[in-house]
Amino acid sequence: MTAAGRWAAQLEAWAIPQELLDSVDESPYGWPQALWARRSELARAEADDPPTTRIVAETCPAGGTLLDVGAGRGRASFPVAAADRRLIAVEPDAAMVAGLREEARLASLDVRVVEGRWPDVVDEVGRVDVAMCANVVYDVADLAPFLSSLQRVATRGVVVELTAAHPWANLAPYYRRLHDLDRPDGPSVDDFVAVVREVIDIDPIVESWSRAGRVWFADWDELLALQRRRLVLTPDRDDELRRVLEPDVEVRDGRLYLGGSARTMATVWWPGASVRHA
Repeated sequence: MTAAGRWAAQLEAWAIPQELLDSVDESPYGWPQALWARRSELARAEADDPPTTRIVAETCPAGGTLLDVGAGRGRASFPVAAADRRLIAVEPDAAMVAGLREEARLASLDVRVVEGRWPDVVDEVGRVDVAMCANVVYDVADLAPFLSSLQRVATRGVVVELTAAHPWANLAPYYRRLHDLDRPDGPSVDDFVAVVREVIDIDPIVESWSRAGRVWFADWDELLALQRRRLVLTPDRDDELRRVLEPDVEVRDGRLYLGGSARTMATVWWPGASVRHA
């Protein structure tokens, strides 16, 4: 099996059984916009830029053009764009697009927004200096055309940020306890790097780092609402869910955090077409 095929198969194994999905009223996927706004606010307040910001800034020259695929509310790309770079943001979710435009207004940034899914909208983008995406690739089963399209438009480099393990890996013990359902181990950053080698024919640079948990909850009602959704539970199981989660919840400054340890991250990058063939 190819590396891209293994990646797709591992993501497919994360599919939630249909009988569970049919038992609830809302999809387990996605984020409430209020929590996304909170994450953006925390990112703006951070004193130190993460490695992804530094690498993108070093690769994309002042006055250059930066493409952010799956931009969300612009958390990853706005710090670089604010330093005299033109930003093109691709985002498929309408609610996220609204949040992105609001964040751009607050930051006084002129952002060109392309609504759609990558690589379907590649022809609307054109050439850029750097293409980046942050915390997107675990949602992309067909990774080969996604990566090859990034490579095709980026002249100087491609930068990808992702968690070292699948972002739902921390939910596995809860699925096992609440549903008696085992969750997969992969894919991981190593699987992603293998696909890059296969598709782009290059050994990318990988920098590992850690990020403190950014998601906090105002109270148990807010925490349970999200985790009930993530774990595909009905509200009548909230008492049971709270008992399961309570050992892993920390209270700091009146805020609730689920899982206090930092999350291991990775930034993976490689040269764009013009650099490789210079």
